[in-house]
Amino acid sequence: MKLCLLHSKPILLTLLPRQVFTVCLVYEINKGKASPWHPYFLHLPRSYSILAAFGELETQALQVDYAIWAAQKAVTKAKYEWEQAFTRMKELKLEPPLLTFKAWIWATGTVQIIARDKILQTSGNICYLCKHFLVI
Repeated sequence: MKLCLLHSKPILLTLLPRQVFTVCLVYEINKGKASPWHPYFLHLPRSYSILAAFGELETQALQVDYAIWAAQKAVTKAKYEWEQAFTRMKELKLEPPLLTFKAWIWATGTVQIIARDKILQTSGNICYLCKHFLVI
């Protein structure tokens, strides 16, 4: 039987399933070439055009008040979710670059793309791909 290391910690009860998957993704990337997913990771985009990745310039370029508010809210929400998961990521002894908010935004974008493309299928509160990550 495979056991996901992340699901053995009570802190995950406070994380949303997408946060758990994002942490799984970052943890797996931290393994580098030792990860069976490494070849797949090499082909992922280096950045995404999601609202949470918008800087001040991109946000102001939206010009419409509601769009600006939505972009700012997306950044605020992403920071909140990152802060919630940060302790767990630190416990996993991830490399410092993978602990950054910028890395979290990238991983969140990756999870959104996977979900949009219907690669990610959820079953209860554990995701299909997470079943393959972090197994012992």
